[in-house]
Amino acid sequence: MVSIGEHARPPNSAFLLPNPSSCPGCAGAVGGERRRRPLGPLPLPDSSRSIGGAMSRRAVPAGRCILEQNIKARYRAGAIGTDDALHLFDELLQVAWPSSIAAINCPLIVVGRDCPALAVSLFNHIARAKVAPHNITYGILVDCCSRAGRLDLGFAAMGHIVKTGFAAGSVVSFSHLLRAVCAKKKTSYGMDIVLRIMPELNCIPDVYSYGILFKGLCNEKRSQEALELIHVMVEHGGSCQPNLVSYNTIIDGLLKEGEVGKAYILFCEMVQSGILANIVTYNSIISGMCKVHAMDKAEKVLQQMFDREILPDTATYTSLIHGYYSSGQCKEVERVFEHMSINGVQPNMITYNIQMDYLCKSGRCAEARKIFDSMVSLGQKPSVTTYSILLHGYVMEKSFHDMHCLLDLMVENGISPDHHVYKILISAYAKEEMASEVMHIFTKMRQQGLNPSVADYGAVINLLSSIGRMDDAMSQFNQMIAEGLAPDIIVFNPLISGFCTCGKWQKVHELFSEMLNRGTYPDTVFFTTIMDCICKNGRVMEAQDMFDLMVHVGVKPNVHTYATLMHGYFFVRKMDEVRKLLGNMLSIGSKPD
Repeated sequence: MVSIGEHARPPNSAFLLPNPSSCPGCAGAVGGERRRRPLGPLPLPDSSRSIGGAMSRRAVPAGRCILEQNIKARYRAGAIGTDDALHLFDELLQVAWPSSIAAINCPLIVVGRDCPALAVSLFNHIARAKVAPHNITYGILVDCCSRAGRLDLGFAAMGHIVKTGFAAGSVVSFSHLLRAVCAKKKTSYGMDIVLRIMPELNCIPDVYSYGILFKGLCNEKRSQEALELIHVMVEHGGSCQPNLVSYNTIIDGLLKEGEVGKAYILFCEMVQSGILANIVTYNSIISGMCKVHAMDKAEKVLQQMFDREILPDTATYTSLIHGYYSSGQCKEVERVFEHMSINGVQPNMITYNIQMDYLCKSGRCAEARKIFDSMVSLGQKPSVTTYSILLHGYVMEKSFHDMHCLLDLMVENGISPDHHVYKILISAYAKEEMASEVMHIFTKMRQQGLNPSVADYGAVINLLSSIGRMDDAMSQFNQMIAEGLAPDIIVFNPLISGFCTCGKWQKVHELFSEMLNRGTYPDTVFFTTIMDCICKNGRVMEAQDMFDLMVHVGVKPNVHTYATLMHGYFFVRKMDEVRKLLGNMLSIGSKPD
């Protein structure tokens, strides 16, 4: 990482930056001098013009003052667009005095919002015009360099701030740099800036500086470090104390990492410190509690909301509904829905989806369909997720007629099936060994631009192998490899089993070798399945070789593995081998079932 002072120049030297790549929409504006556009004359009082149209000595300052006032007023009113800002910047720079920098900053900020690279180029024009930038100007520059993806230029600008003596009042500039550093997943260096470099330069980090660190740490799944840092802030005391945003950021980070207990403790610490939680905080904590089925704590936090007269919203109630459903407390779900109705809170799509998902998994698709129809009658448009939930329910109940009708309705309403929907359909038809339907769905999926996954190919290959269509299964296997997909054990298992069943042992050996060459290592289920197929074909010695290979590669046989091989030896009347295997099984602690 480049140090802040590495690119610094002496205070009196001209500070120019190379132009970064142009931003979208600013093509041709960076990398050289911008083409100046014709500007209309600046309206001035009649007395400011001399005979013959030449500007008097007093006219330039008067015109400049009017222009500066106009720019500042329009900026405060939010009435300057990017194109206007470029015009005004050019016009003001032609008559600028050192005191003009405050007005110059206004168009510079506007341009920087849409095209930070172009703003860096404009800064170089300021430097050449001998108008001395001040702290705010450098802050704009650091922000633009950082957002243009040029951290090196941002550090160079920051180094010049230090050399010009502006460092102590540059907490905003440091914040821009911090945001860019953390966005690059270099939060450790950001911590060094806040905890060491800024204090050394007498620039005291504020709560926003720490807030950027908290967000960066949580984004890198380092919420425990953020938790330790906020505790240091509290214990250190002083004027820089964490605020609500600080706590919300870390609580959210802890919850995303599954640290629900720590998030709840931090929430309690926040409340005890006198910081009032908002709806975002309450919803985060309630959602976390519901995900781990700590419904008593979720209800306790809900009561705190009521005590503070903060009304729960749809997200609050939806979390509670999900928590009670997943805990199997359906009566409590009914109570939550009653509270929603009393408080005038309407369920949203997520609420309905959770309710329908529970009903479908409970074998109550008819009730789920009533909810679906009520959604439509209330003017809510079901999403593809809603359709997939109900489709999956129909599949579980083997209600293929209802499934087809829902698919037709889905298409009529302009909802295109996604990958998950096709996966549901493939699985449904595959379980019923409806190969033609599976292949039709598979083809239709491709026609809609959805590429099958390894799992999709696995389902199709498994079906084709189970009904003896090995040529078609190999065709799908070769197709997935041609598409750049790496077959896994779920793909190899049915293929090898299918060729074992067909007695095509050469193909079995080829596929087994290819599987090992691809770095796919079989598990106990694979070995046991293949050994069973081999034994049923009377090739018990090959099954023994497979067993020996299994032990050699470190895969532990289970009771079913031993039973399979013993059954093979029993089938060919080799009882000594059966007794030997039984002794081995007992010696390693496996008990016969």
